Amino acid sequence: MKTNLASVLTACVGLTAACYAQPMRVAVMDFEDQTGQRADARLGGAVAPGALAAKGVFLLGQRLLGSTNFTLIDRRDFIAQMEKEQPMDQGKKTAARPTFIHAAQALRADAVLRGNIMSLSTGKQVVNLGERTEFTTLSTRVGIEALNPVDGGVIAMASGSAMTKVRQTAAQSTELSEDDVLGLVEKAIDDALPKLQNALQQTQLAQQARPKIKLSVKTSADPALVEVDGILIGTTPLADAEIFKGDHVMTIGKAGYRDVSKRILFEKDTSIEVPMIRTELSADEIKQIYEKARLNIFQGEPGLIIHTIND
Repeated sequence: MKTNLASVLTACVGLTAACYAQPMRVAVMDFEDQTGQRADARLGGAVAPGALAAKGVFLLGQRLLGSTNFTLIDRRDFIAQMEKEQPMDQGKKTAARPTFIHAAQALRADAVLRGNIMSLSTGKQVVNLGERTEFTTLSTRVGIEALNPVDGGVIAMASGSAMTKVRQTAAQSTELSEDDVLGLVEKAIDDALPKLQNALQQTQLAQQARPKIKLSVKTSADPALVEVDGILIGTTPLADAEIFKGDHVMTIGKAGYRDVSKRILFEKDTSIEVPMIRTELSADEIKQIYEKARLNIFQGEPGLIIHTIND
């Protein structure tokens, strides 16, 4: 039977386009001020970059909601899910910040976005054409990063800018308001989003093709923090957290206990039980624990299962 090569290529192209056509599920984590500036006197001293950044989450979410290329996850659900991941110890919240990774996976996010105001500045231009005319210029630049919900890595970045100019004369003086500045930030976000989408499209297929496994972790002193390659992915008992297949360094830590760190080649779904050792144990107690503990690794279905067995 003969196969038409052109129709095969057309089908492949159509499949790729279909993958790109699917809106990406995204959650907005935060929007920060990276300008390091205070309120500008030329803006009446009432507009501060920090206050604008706090409103950036809403502006970015508003723009995403109006786009056919993104599906916006309700930020209240995202924050609530993150709070569920807040590390606890004996029923009390610890000082450790909750990780967004497990929360994003629970909500099936394709990416987690965080934005920042990179610059917000005013300038002055003077023109003398028979009458002195002064122009006040206002410019801003925002940046948006897309983070991978599997390992927390940055998978796409984009920046956008916007500028406005206001004419000032001896007879008329205009003071820029916070609403004017917010409108400018919106334009900068509009400038950044198409670039972000293009960058995401270039990495989306590669990320989808990269195999993942599910990792579950329990310890003898739950709850404990679980890090993979230095990234906090959740707290124990951890169930079915997705990580990329391959070689990783996993670290389990808890205040008052010795950190447990191990390099493991993850090839299948993996369940791990970790014995935790208190830091205040004597040398003899530690020796006895190590003499009794043995780590057995069993290869089986549904995947690699690691059990700690005490004699």
